[in-house]
Amino acid sequence: MKVDWDHLQFFLVLARTKTLTSAARIIGVEHSTVARRIQALEQTLGTTLFKREATGYELTFEGLALVPQVEQMEQAFLQIEKPNQPLQGRVRIGTPEGFGTAFLARLLAEFSIRYPLLTIDLIPVPKMIKLSHREADIVVSIDRPTSGPYIITRLSDYCLKIYASKNYLSQNPPIRRLEDLTQHRFVNYIDDLVYSPELYCLERLPLKLSANFRSSSILAQQIAVSAGAGLAILPKFLADDKPELEEVLEQQVRFNHTFWMLTFVDLQHEPRIKLVWDYLRQQADQYQHLLVD
Repeated sequence: MKVDWDHLQFFLVLARTKTLTSAARIIGVEHSTVARRIQALEQTLGTTLFKREATGYELTFEGLALVPQVEQMEQAFLQIEKPNQPLQGRVRIGTPEGFGTAFLARLLAEFSIRYPLLTIDLIPVPKMIKLSHREADIVVSIDRPTSGPYIITRLSDYCLKIYASKNYLSQNPPIRRLEDLTQHRFVNYIDDLVYSPELYCLERLPLKLSANFRSSSILAQQIAVSAGAGLAILPKFLADDKPELEEVLEQQVRFNHTFWMLTFVDLQHEPRIKLVWDYLRQQADQYQHLLVD
C-alpha cells in the first residue's frame, strides 16, 4: 500500500479546519479538490477518516489515530527541508475562558513574538475542550481526567473570592459577616450551562443565595460586577487588577482550585509541543502571585 504524501497533507489541513472551504483556501485549491484527495486517501487506507456533522468534518476514531502520525511526518519533513530554521507548525491550546483571556493571552503573545514561525491557536471558551476529539494539542482544565492516554501535570493552583464594585458597596448595606450576604444581589453561572462541578462556588456557601444576573461567561460576570450588578465569586487573576472592584469578606470566603495541563502521550516529545508545554509551566510558576495568595 503506497500512501501519497500530498493526500496526507490535505488530510491534516481538513482535520484542523473542519471545512472543505477553509481547507481549500489554505492550500490554494478548489474545495472539490480537497474532497477528492480525502476520498482517495480513504480508499487507499480502506477506512473512513471523517464523518460529516453539523459543525463540519469531524474525525472518526481512525482519523483521530492518524493525526499524530501525520503530524510527526510533517515535522520531520520540515526539519529535512529547512534544518537550520527555528521550529515551525501550529500548537493549539484549549483553556477555560477567563484563564485563557485574562492570564495566558498576553504571555502567549510574547511567546509568539519570540517564535515567529510557530502558529499559536489559543481557544479560551466557557466549556470543556475535548482533548480526546483532538480539539487541541494542549488543554488546561479545571477537571483532572481519570483515564485516557494523556500526560497530566498540575499547572497551578488558583483562588476565587467574593468581589463587588466599590460603587455597589457604597450604595448597599455593609457586609461584615457571612450572614450579611443574604441582603445582596449576586452574579453567577446559569445552572444548566455549568460545564464542571468546580464552578459551583456560590452554592457551597452555607446560605440560601440566588443570582439576579447570570451568564455562562466568567468574563461577562466580571463585567456585570464591575457595572454594579451585585457580588460574585471570581478568580483572583481576573479581578485583582480591576481598580473598581473590592474584595469582600476576605478572611472568611475563599475557594482553592487547580488548573491541570494535559496532552496526548504521543505528542509529549514533539519539539513544538514540548516548547509550549515547558513555557506554560514556567510562566505559571513565575506569575504564581497573580493566581493564588
